[in-house]
Amino acid sequence: MKEKLYLIDGTALAYRSYYAFINNPLINSKGFPTSALFGVINSFLKLLDQFDPCRIVISFDRKEPTFRHKMAESYKIHRPPMPVDLISQIEAIKDFFQIIGLREMSVAGFEADDVLGTLAVKYQEEYEVVIVTGDKDYAQLVNDQITLFDPKNDKFYRTADIIEKYDLKPDQFIDYLALVGDSADNIPGAKGIGPKTAVGLLKSYYNIKGLYQHIEEISSKSVREKLVESKDSVDLSYKLATIETRVPLEEITEERIIFHKNDLNHAVEFLENYELHQLSNRFKKIISANKPVETPIEEAIQIKDQNEYEPILIETLEELEKILIQAEKSEVFSIDTETDSVEALFTKLVGISFCFEPSKAYYLGIGHTFAQNMPLEETLILFKKYTSKCLFIGHNFKFDYEVLDNHGWRIENRIYDTMLAEYVLDAGRNRYSLDECAKNEFNYEMIPIDQLIGKGKSQITFDAVELATACRYSSEDAWVAYRLYFATRERIKQENLTNLYYNIELPLVRVLAQMERNGVYISVPFLKGLSIKANDMLQLLIKEIYHIAGEEFNINSTQQLSHILFEKLGIKPIKKTKTGFSTDSEVLETLAGEHEIARKLIEYRQNAKLLNTYIDSLPKLINPKSGRIHTSFNLTITSTGRLSSSNPNLQNIPIRSELGKDIRKAFTAQSGDCCIISADYSQIELRLMALMAQDENMLDAFRNNQDIHTRTAALILGKEPCEVDSDERRKAKVVNFGIIYGMGAFSLAKELNIKVKEAKEFIDNYYHSFPKIIEFIEKQKRFALENGYVETLFGRKLYLPNIHSTNQGMRAEAERVAVNMPIQGTAADIIKIAMFNIQERIETKSEIKMLIQVHDELVFEVNRSYIEEAKRLIVELMEKALPEEYQGEIRLTAEIGVGDNWADAH
Repeated sequence: MKEKLYLIDGTALAYRSYYAFINNPLINSKGFPTSALFGVINSFLKLLDQFDPCRIVISFDRKEPTFRHKMAESYKIHRPPMPVDLISQIEAIKDFFQIIGLREMSVAGFEADDVLGTLAVKYQEEYEVVIVTGDKDYAQLVNDQITLFDPKNDKFYRTADIIEKYDLKPDQFIDYLALVGDSADNIPGAKGIGPKTAVGLLKSYYNIKGLYQHIEEISSKSVREKLVESKDSVDLSYKLATIETRVPLEEITEERIIFHKNDLNHAVEFLENYELHQLSNRFKKIISANKPVETPIEEAIQIKDQNEYEPILIETLEELEKILIQAEKSEVFSIDTETDSVEALFTKLVGISFCFEPSKAYYLGIGHTFAQNMPLEETLILFKKYTSKCLFIGHNFKFDYEVLDNHGWRIENRIYDTMLAEYVLDAGRNRYSLDECAKNEFNYEMIPIDQLIGKGKSQITFDAVELATACRYSSEDAWVAYRLYFATRERIKQENLTNLYYNIELPLVRVLAQMERNGVYISVPFLKGLSIKANDMLQLLIKEIYHIAGEEFNINSTQQLSHILFEKLGIKPIKKTKTGFSTDSEVLETLAGEHEIARKLIEYRQNAKLLNTYIDSLPKLINPKSGRIHTSFNLTITSTGRLSSSNPNLQNIPIRSELGKDIRKAFTAQSGDCCIISADYSQIELRLMALMAQDENMLDAFRNNQDIHTRTAALILGKEPCEVDSDERRKAKVVNFGIIYGMGAFSLAKELNIKVKEAKEFIDNYYHSFPKIIEFIEKQKRFALENGYVETLFGRKLYLPNIHSTNQGMRAEAERVAVNMPIQGTAADIIKIAMFNIQERIETKSEIKMLIQVHDELVFEVNRSYIEEAKRLIVELMEKALPEEYQGEIRLTAEIGVGDNWADAH
């Protein structure tokens, strides 16, 4: 495969970036405009992230007239001169690329198109050429060796893409421009010939030459006359539209085009001077990722950017001991397990791989079906003996910890989870599999598991995989995790994430492993009875829906439901899809205020989902060995730091609906000697918002244990708290929580079923009553705009790439997250601290088990004789989870309940 050569049209990117921010230009504190500068560098960084290019050339248009101006004085005459505040940025952009060692190539008398076109044609046999631009004119250059990449749309344009977009082949594009012209460049074309006509003509006659050779064959007299009258104009347009590919250029030496990521280090000061802090932070991240780090191995070998290692299969205890004696000298030890299923607690251990040096990784079989395996007990004894002082590295270490613990090896070592490390460094990425991280960090493609076990009906389990094949696959996992440790360790330190990672995230690995092992008991007889009740409720709802509709139909059919709602009942549609009018939940919520059938449909869908997802499914998830359900808690799913759970997902059981409450009644203590305790932070997000905003009115309400919603309503409405009625308090509660989640007047009006004007007044009065809250919101938006990320009180960061988006909706969503994430993320950090502190205290106590975490709530199974002590311990540790430096300003409150089941305890 040929190396890629990236050719960047700097002028095209600068113009596009400048106008992308035209309605909201970026200007630093010195008054210097930075929109184009930010946009171009941001696009360049995106290019680095996506493709890791090492050969790059950039070109800019020159100030001097070009050969095209000599052909036609009118060329580009209508194009306004470059804006003054863009001219200064062009120079800054050039400075940036010079600083990072990327010298531009520009030639007087020619445009950047011509320079890059010449390079593309000249070097297409030596390299795979990618032209980075949004300029359509380059389409004429596309062939099997030359590709366009538009960074705005994140799209490649190859020959097939050009044909799909323009209905023409690339080599017809000049002819097309010659016919239709280009108003932006003042290329005249053929007067009266539009795009549709031009495409039709070129499909018939292929090019301009063929068209004029057969002009008498054109059936349309008017088209024929227009082409004859415009012959000179078409010829001129053809010349003006053609990219010159014979520009006199110096030979490109390898040194001239090679790009090293480490050279980005030279631009950090440049970016700081222009106050482009977000870009500066991203540069530091890239630099630290590429910076060689010394391993703690005795010989201090440096991990190089090489994607080769030696997989070694261990087949005897003697071999293993010999290798582990070497490993004992290493401070770090990467480990990975292979199993016959993904259920960590109840799977069979098939093999273990490990790595403690940069160029080798090892594998040994424990439970392969058709192989001579190592003895489990003796193998684990050797591991325990020689690795007890090592730092253990794993990717999604919770799984390996649980598997090994279940087979007799509880790892007490210090640990480092590379998946968690990648997550805290960039929580917005959402994809942290080992394969994804290897590709992201090293541009390394790992062996897909499908190559070993197959897919679908023919899929086998890992224990049936041949030993040598398993060795190559599994040792790679340990080796990649080993490399990820060194790729992430220093960046965590540099990004000030040390406390978050080592004191909040990592300790949760063992806590969650224990909670998963504990599991939770559910009453199957209760759920069977609830299933009958839920089905009866659904049948009643179906009859009511049929009655309103006036006929029976398939409620689950979008087309039939659409017909009933919008044709038969004549309800005005809200939005349209490719297949017809939408009947999704958003549409039904909008219609529910005026139409009873919409309310019934919402209720039907909610109950049907609860029946299928929980009531009928939970009994199937009970493990036959333990008699309990063992959910999996996920640390890296949400961008805010909140935990999630799966199989089953316990986060989404509604608490307000009748069926939701009934489902929670099924979660009980397994023994009559025990009960359920639920502890929930009271209004933690509002308390944190008051703390972060330093709003005295809100802080005062919490300090004096006042009902915050009543206090809010009283301030907004100008009443005494005792005069506030329940409806006014309800409205204030919606506003209090709505502000955190970026609720505007329209959404509030919809939620409270009031007019938008009234909702706007309510919000305005809210900000007047809590002036520091609006200051906090605007401060968060500014911080995000300047730095590209927001953070919690504990330093958890979330990068917001859309904060500068030209798409208003995407930018508004980023602004909403900029306000919400620091609050919700801090709440997530706090409950994690509480969970670790509680588990540490109850580790040796058989009377209490922590079972479930849902948002701000913890659920325990407790012996009835231990209830009072458990309540004191839980409340104490939950309320003290906030750092001492803030406890004088705001107090966390944990509300606790006791019951025979989860619903009664909540």
